[in-house]
Amino acid sequence: MSITSNKPHDEFFKAALGRKELAIAYLRAFLPDEIVQKLKLSELKPANDSYITAKLRKVFSDIVYTCPFGDEGQEILITFLLEHKSQPVKYPHIQLLQYELEIWELQVKQKEPVKPVLPIIFYHGKRKWEKKPFEEYFIPLDESLRKYIPGFEYHLTDLSDFSDEEISMLKAGFLANALLILKHAWDKEYFQKNAVLVFSRIDIHDDDPEVKNFVQAMFVYFFKITEFSVDQTMEIMEQLSKPVKKVAKSTYDRFVEMGLKEGLEKGMEKGMEKGMEKGMEKGMEKGMEKGMEKGMEKGDRRRSRIAVHNLHEKGFLVEEIAEALELSVEEVEKFLEEEKYSEE
Repeated sequence: MSITSNKPHDEFFKAALGRKELAIAYLRAFLPDEIVQKLKLSELKPANDSYITAKLRKVFSDIVYTCPFGDEGQEILITFLLEHKSQPVKYPHIQLLQYELEIWELQVKQKEPVKPVLPIIFYHGKRKWEKKPFEEYFIPLDESLRKYIPGFEYHLTDLSDFSDEEISMLKAGFLANALLILKHAWDKEYFQKNAVLVFSRIDIHDDDPEVKNFVQAMFVYFFKITEFSVDQTMEIMEQLSKPVKKVAKSTYDRFVEMGLKEGLEKGMEKGMEKGMEKGMEKGMEKGMEKGMEKGMEKGDRRRSRIAVHNLHEKGFLVEEIAEALELSVEEVEKFLEEEKYSEE
């Protein structure tokens, strides 16, 4: 997985702010009081819709909620938009205008009243976001033309504006953890030094599968963006509290299994394609060899060993493990003779 891919950020953003309690906590912590006081947050509901077009998909991902607003209880849309780029887009108002037009055009098409949209841009890139009014795009601008320029705002949360201490003071469960991970997603060294802070105050209840699932989602995101070696990962996990470390280790084991399987499948596919070009019979043989080599290279020997031990602990036979992981029986038996997390 490359840090340049938007997918892990997108997945974790939706896992975090897609949780209603975290969305409410976020709104209370970051929106102006004059807005928060008029939102009936007890009636906040996920819209289960996305208004991101193919053109906007490279810029944003979105989470949409509906919420009554003001004394009249007018329904508005609250849209959380994750900025994908590691540096600010030059004209965010233009992308936002396209996005809001998609929403209003759909409402008109469905013969619904058009609803106000409260757009919240969530940014965790490397460069600071310099927010400015839409009309400043057109400087110099004659005063007589000002009334013809659309005037609208967006709420920006640039995580670089907030210190780790300020984020850690947030009272909502998991919100501080999620924001710290997102804030430092581009800085591997930070996680090596601050794992205790990042994963602090995590209270895992065995009887709450949703909590456990979200903690697992946090660790999957962490493993994807850091790409630490097994040694580095184990060292970081040793710093965590016992219940959190337990979830972290089980999540990592599964993460390694999936990564190894993906590596094997991609390697097999690539090798098979090359082999087919050179001849069916010879290609099949080379494709198998190249697929195996590529998969082992992606997972590396230690990850293969972890996957073998995980499957064996779940009751799989040696022959079944060998078939599932595209290993020989001898390789599986050798891995089982070694310690699961031992060094090479």
